[in-house]
Amino acid sequence: MPYINERWLGGMLTNFNTIAGRVKKMQEYERMRAAGDFEAMPKKEALILSRELDKLQRNLGGIRNMTRLPDAVFVIDTGLNTLWSGNWIRQSGKQRIIGSFNNGAVGTALGQANGIQALDRSRQVIALCGDGGFNMLMCEFLTAVQHKLPVKAVVYNNSSLGLIVLEAEGIGLPAWKHAIDFTNPDYVMLARACGAVGFKAQKPGELRQAISQALNADGPAIVDCVIAADELPNMPHIDLEKVGNFAKAKVKETILEVTGG
Repeated sequence: MPYINERWLGGMLTNFNTIAGRVKKMQEYERMRAAGDFEAMPKKEALILSRELDKLQRNLGGIRNMTRLPDAVFVIDTGLNTLWSGNWIRQSGKQRIIGSFNNGAVGTALGQANGIQALDRSRQVIALCGDGGFNMLMCEFLTAVQHKLPVKAVVYNNSSLGLIVLEAEGIGLPAWKHAIDFTNPDYVMLARACGAVGFKAQKPGELRQAISQALNADGPAIVDCVIAADELPNMPHIDLEKVGNFAKAKVKETILEVTGG
């Protein structure tokens, strides 16, 4: 099945200070090409700049008119999505990251996002939820609709409690899929049933448009991102014992799969 690498999610929600210079470079190249400067260059140099401009337009064209530093609040649920968000979100001085980092409570992100949005309806609030956490308190989305809170929920849809798999395999135990994997609803249809809008992305090329549509929606919205269930996040420390535990767990899982255990 096509899926979105979770790194794309963090890359899409990045720091404006980091990319402002690249946007400026893109606009400079556009002026040069419009003025005919590319045609006056040696062919090789012009080709290199044309390719770089095409790449910049593809990646940054949608934010060319952004004039101020973003002040979005990212509310991160507890789960594998917490690790990915920590790996890839680069907040600016005005942005904020909030989550249940002390208690590790699962399913709290959307409720927290609603509370923040109720305090400041003009601020962009984005809840980054694993599908397990979202499913636990999906009624909070109906609350957002009821009170007209323009919260945007990005759902990491891997049909699994990914962090439980990671914790089990990290100590050499096979993940018990019967208790970890589950079937998700159609989040796009769920959003519509609640009176909001939903967008789905199954491939990296679909993600930019889905996020853009959700962020531009007037009210609450869901972005359903289908991702790979078995992709590991970046880990700060990896030792031989940990590697050996993952190997043992995978061997045990394969044996159980073959024997039907």
